[in-house]
Amino acid sequence: MKISLCIPAYNAEKFIHTTIISCLRQTQAPYEILLSDDGSSDRTAEILEEYVNQPAVRIVSPPQRLGLGAHYRHLAMTAAGTHLVILSCDDALHPKFVERATQLLAKQPDLGMLAFGGYLCNADMKPQSRFGLSYPRKPLSSPAGFEHFIKSCTYLISFTVWDAKLIKSLSPLPDEAGLATDWYWALIAGIESSILLSRQALGYYRYHDTNSSHSNPERWKNHAIEMLKFLGKNYNLSENLQSQIAERVESILSSKSESRTSRSEEHTSELQSPCNLVCRLLLE
Repeated sequence: MKISLCIPAYNAEKFIHTTIISCLRQTQAPYEILLSDDGSSDRTAEILEEYVNQPAVRIVSPPQRLGLGAHYRHLAMTAAGTHLVILSCDDALHPKFVERATQLLAKQPDLGMLAFGGYLCNADMKPQSRFGLSYPRKPLSSPAGFEHFIKSCTYLISFTVWDAKLIKSLSPLPDEAGLATDWYWALIAGIESSILLSRQALGYYRYHDTNSSHSNPERWKNHAIEMLKFLGKNYNLSENLQSQIAERVESILSSKSESRTSRSEEHTSELQSPCNLVCRLLLE
């Protein structure tokens, strides 16, 4: 079992130290730690260089700006482990993340996706609440995983371990769908493999004003629509799954129409990114 911890960074000078240190302080060392800067305009690239001599660290920044989804893919294709984690540059892992993940994957090696719960934190990384307590208690086999996630993308990619072969086999999303890469990966995993959503709290999600997904929810919805259309067009899915995709696209379009006349949360919360869903549930 070889777990690659991959950190895609962009203008992350404020938080990136905490993220990297959480990887270096694992009770069980990861196979590798990949650091990648996507053309930041701040000191992110310089900060990554400070860690170049740390054990298992590799800097694999792309030669040009990619954008969020393509940056995830760049890291996934570069990773040399049997499994990989895409850890957002403002989040952090529990010290036992790699150890616990390795234990679960050893017991269930057929998992294409293993997602953990964790703590929703403020900008200072102080825990405010738990998330993941409503995750299904048993593994979901195909297509139950897809049917679970087509309703909403209620997991956090930072605390998810993926089968590397599965992710590398996926068709790349177009740029206009890149923000929904986390949802795309979960849906495909739910079709092509078993998935497990563990309630163990092994991650720290930092909520702040510039999180990429919730800072512009309308843009995220546009990307989600394009992702679902891409999925329906480019994969040989059953009529039932195609129907569920079509219904989901229609529900998002309906939400966009409603939001143009009313900005109230009751109209838009269902279709927000996982980050928004977690935070909304905390506030209710």
